[in-house]
Amino acid sequence: MNRLNIAVAGVCLAVAVAGYLAVGKPGMPDNPMSERQAGLAEKIKNAPETLTPAETLSRLELATQKRPNDPQPHFFIGEMLRAEGRPEDAARAYQSALRRDENFVPALVALADTLVALSGGGVSPQATRLYGRAYELDQTQVRAGMWAAMGAAQAGDQDKAEQAMRYIYNNLPEGDPRRDRFRGMIEAIGQGDEAAPAP
Repeated sequence: MNRLNIAVAGVCLAVAVAGYLAVGKPGMPDNPMSERQAGLAEKIKNAPETLTPAETLSRLELATQKRPNDPQPHFFIGEMLRAEGRPEDAARAYQSALRRDENFVPALVALADTLVALSGGGVSPQATRLYGRAYELDQTQVRAGMWAAMGAAQAGDQDKAEQAMRYIYNNLPEGDPRRDRFRGMIEAIGQGDEAAPAP
């Protein structure tokens, strides 16, 4: 039985070696990074949908080197890491984006979202500041404004939360369905009907 096992193992080894000699490149070094990146660039040009996550991450890391002051590659690295279930690493990537542009709204919102997720749903003072800054820079970021108000409410500052909600409410266009939602939140934060926004 032992001889049979040894013979089978020997045949498998011989087949593996023969296959490597026929298909592989024994004695040849790995392709240099420049060649690999050129191959990825060609893949992006002709079939971007076939890129693996590792290949996409490799291209983004190259972009961080070529454009050291651009926040976007760092932001997209963060998005990939968050999708992979690595929120702490994602937070670091978003922070890298913000070091390059402290007013880069997508990274402000994404970092705040990640901090909320890491805290189990609590809106920390840091997340509140990030959401508030994002809304201040871009008032189409209504969700960020709402989360900033929620952070103030969680911190016990009901007046500030109500003021923020009213501000967002008053900046929404007439007929926007979100106005009803904000009216309800303002009433919940305030003191019943007296806290409803002025017409």
